[in-house]
Parts: sequence; structure tokens; C-alpha cells
Amino acid sequence: MRNLKILLLPLLLAVFFFGCDSEDDEIVDAQAPSADFNLSPIAPIEGEEILFYADPEENSGSIVKWYWEFGDAEGSTSDKRNPYFTYQTAGTYKVVLKVLNSTGISMESSRRITVSPPPPDEFPAKITWEFTTNTVVGNINDGSSAPVIGDDGTIYYTESRAGEESKIVAVTDQGESAELKWASTAVGAELPNAPSIGPDGNIYINAWHDDFAINKLNAADGALIWSGAIGTDVSNNTPAIDSQGNVYHGSRAQGTNGGVYSWTSDGEKRWEITGVGAFYAAPVISADESTVYFLNTNDGQIWAINTEDGSQKWEAPVGPGAGIHGTSLSMDADGTVYYTTNTQVVAISDEGATGAIKWQIDVDDAANSGVVIGPAGDLYVGSKGGLLSLNPADGSVNWTYDAEIVESVPAVDVNGNVYVGSTDGFLYILNPVGGQIKALELGDNVVNSPTISEDGTVFVEASNNSVIKLFKISVDDSGPADSPWPMKGQNVKNTGLAQ
Repeated sequence: MRNLKILLLPLLLAVFFFGCDSEDDEIVDAQAPSADFNLSPIAPIEGEEILFYADPEENSGSIVKWYWEFGDAEGSTSDKRNPYFTYQTAGTYKVVLKVLNSTGISMESSRRITVSPPPPDEFPAKITWEFTTNTVVGNINDGSSAPVIGDDGTIYYTESRAGEESKIVAVTDQGESAELKWASTAVGAELPNAPSIGPDGNIYINAWHDDFAINKLNAADGALIWSGAIGTDVSNNTPAIDSQGNVYHGSRAQGTNGGVYSWTSDGEKRWEITGVGAFYAAPVISADESTVYFLNTNDGQIWAINTEDGSQKWEAPVGPGAGIHGTSLSMDADGTVYYTTNTQVVAISDEGATGAIKWQIDVDDAANSGVVIGPAGDLYVGSKGGLLSLNPADGSVNWTYDAEIVESVPAVDVNGNVYVGSTDGFLYILNPVGGQIKALELGDNVVNSPTISEDGTVFVEASNNSVIKLFKISVDDSGPADSPWPMKGQNVKNTGLAQ
């Protein structure tokens, strides 16, 4: 201890004689430096420039050097006190700050930061215009009504008044607005279904009237060209039309006249099958046009009929024998027929002389929707329990989106996004895995079936304050799905002809 005191004495004297300033500096430098840091923005995203800023902590020694390690794969560093840095890839990174004093003493602090991927761009869909004739209707459009589009771009849709004279309306798209071309009441009856367009460009519509069961209207002015009487009325049944202009439809059961019918484009009845029940759903025609398929909604079974003469192709109708009217049939590339009832979604295969149930699943009332097909082959159908995505192999459910869907057949675009109307006035747009990417409020009641044009524009009808409105929804970089059945009626003309 005595020797230690002797050694310290010269040092203490030196400190005394060299002055207090030198003493203070050496004492400060002997203290360890310490600093903390933060960043702005505090929740950075990929590709965004970040400011890292640091400050000495209380009681820190003097800091003469700042050194940063940003933790990215390239080993990026900086010797600035407050550097800027950009992460090119989302992820979690360990950021280290080292500080040194003049004597070389160092200390470091670190923290992990999360860099998020950029948020998805808002889905590029917007309401461009809405159009209405302001006709008050007592009920929503039945039959999952969908607009149809002529070769010249004219849009045709129905304003169906329950039990009253209804209109077919023709509208010209002016880009940012719509112009009325004509509004026709020539049929003079209720029109509880969607129209279709024949190869000559004219309009076909079924009616709730004995004498005007099937009608052809001139696309130029809405004048009635001809009507076909069958002794009973027709409901929820969009006519199917083959490439020759022959027309196919069913009727509801009343007396002995419930059944299925075919007409030429000139209004001559080709054949009929009557007294066999009610056929509410819109039929589908096979790609080779040799067979037309109808749903007998009395027993939930599919009838396969030879288009040429109306004879039955199968030995007997096929189906589970349950459920009431569906809205429209559809067909896959392999000829599988899909349909909906109030209890099931059913897939039927055509075995030649017979048909067979491929699969059936229970649903919460999909009767007033229909099955469509996405670009990857997945099936989509609306129901009171939501929009369902189904596996075409066995009908198993891929996912469900919670919404009440009545009177809306979904439509699928080229990117696999699904459009469907709900009972709460919204058109919902979902990505292929069931995530909502857009919700457009169109009214206060049912939104009907959307139609996707070749340039991706969506036309859809909605009810608001008891008035039917037609909406144009502009969508960038889109179009109908490249699939066997992307929307109601297969195409923008609602022909029900498989491709």
C-alpha cells in the first residue's frame, strides 16, 4: 500500500499543475460512450427511404465516431450520425449502432425492425356512370337478371315490374355517361328474367304471360318482331340460342303445358315436350350444339334433349331429385353440367345414352344463383350462406365469403377475380383466394348478375329506392376469364351456348 501511494503522488501533482481543463477531458474520455437510435418512418415499407437518427444517452462519454450496420444481405454500413437507408426487400432486419469515444472505448446498441411489403394498390375498379328511366318497380328483377351487350356496344337490360307491364331498355355507352336508345313495353307483360341476343343481333325475352311466352324484339328500336304462345307463362328462364338462331326455353307448370320448347329465329315452333313439370332454369347447349340440357325444377333432375328433333337423349332424367328452381345451368369443358337448387349444387356428366351424378353438395340455398368457372378451373356459386369456391373434381369447398347472395350469378375476370352482387346493395369483388379487394355500394337492395365485356368493363343492375339502375364499372387491364363459363349465360349475349 505504501508503494502504491508513492507511485500515485507524482500523477496527482501533475494533474494539479497542468490545470483543471485537462483533468476534465481525461475524466470524460474515460467514461464509456452510449447512444440510442430511432427511425422515421417507424413502420417502413419495402423501397421506402428511412432516416436513422441517434442521440447520446444521459451520462454518455463524448462520441467521436458513429458506425451503423443495417443487417441486409449486402452488409450495408454508414459512418454518418443520422444516415438515410432504403431496404429493397421486405423482412425483419437487425440494425446495429456502434459509438466510440476519443480513447477508443466503444459501445453498441441494436434493435430489430420490420420492413413491410408495399400495400396492394387499390383495385382499379370505379363506378363510371349509372343510368335509370326512374320507373318504380314493385319487386326486384327475378331470374338473376344480367345485362346483355350487342356487337355495336349497346347494352340491353330489363326493368321487371311484378305482375305489370315491364320494359326492355337499350342504352348507348357514351364513355363517361349513358344515353337512352329506347325503352320498350312492346311485350306488354312482366319480364322476370334476363334477355339474350341471337346471331342476327335481335333480342329474345321470355314473359309471364300465356300469349307472350317467348318474344323477339328488334334491337334497333325495341319493336316486337314476333311472340310465341304456349298456353302457360314463363318465369326465371333466359332463352338459350344456338349459332343458327334456334331458341330453347322452359316454362313453369300450369295444367299440361309445363315443359320445354324450341323455336326458329322466325318464330316457328320446332318441337315441344309438355306435361312433364316445371322448367324454371335457363338451359345450356352443348359445344357441338347437338344437345340442350334443361333442369326440371319439380324434381331437381336434368333432361338431355336432342336439339334437332326434341327427342330425349338419355333413357331417363338424372339428378338427386331434390330442390326447387335454379336460375341457370352452366357447362365445363368436359361437358359436365352444373346447376343449383335451394338445397344443393350438383354436377352431372353426360355418359352418352345416360347421365350420371358426378357429385352433389349441400348448400344454404343457391337456387337463385348459378355456377361459373374461373381461369384456373375453380367453380364459384352464390348462396344465402355466401359466395362459395368449389373444387370441380368433387365439389369440395375451397373457401366461403360471407355475404347473402340472391338473384346474382357471379362473373370471373381474366385475372381470376370474382364479381358478385349481394342483397345489401353491394357489388363485391374478391381475389381468387376469397379476399375482398373492392366493395362498391350500388343501392339498398339486391344487386343482380354482373356482365364482363371484352375490355373488362362490368355492367350490372341494382335496385335502389324501388328503382332499377344500370351501372358501368370501369376496370383496368381486365376482361372475362378465359374459361368455359365465366359469367351467366356464358357470354355477353347470354346465349347459353357452351364453348
